[in-house]
Amino acid sequence: MIVFVCKFLHLISLFIAGGGGIGNAVIQSIYKKEGKIPEPHLAKSFRILAFISLIAVITMWVTGVVLAILIYGGFDLGWYFHIKLIGATLILLSVLYVNLHLKKCSQNQIPPNQQLMKYSASIARLGLILAIAGAIWTFV
Repeated sequence: MIVFVCKFLHLISLFIAGGGGIGNAVIQSIYKKEGKIPEPHLAKSFRILAFISLIAVITMWVTGVVLAILIYGGFDLGWYFHIKLIGATLILLSVLYVNLHLKKCSQNQIPPNQQLMKYSASIARLGLILAIAGAIWTFV
């Protein structure tokens, strides 16, 4: 039963994190292309989506660790699994950094640094590619 619950939470968290990240990126890119700054209430929603994505990524990590231990007895699943973990780490670090940056900007009432946000998004995309590819090769 624990494995079922962990798999369920792991996959739901994947959808939540992905949706939050994609939603934020799409809306922010539209504002950037139009040369506008998001209204304060929309900026607050960006922070909320980023926080929800962070919670989802942390949930994926916790459930992934539990699943690896319960199903496989640990993390000795080969190099491809380590590539998956590297990708997941890049995603976690990127989402954590974005959350910290958005919080700091909110406290100082300044807009987020678009260049830093762009680099963070690129790192998260790279992490996503590595995590998915590593998972596919590991769990074939």
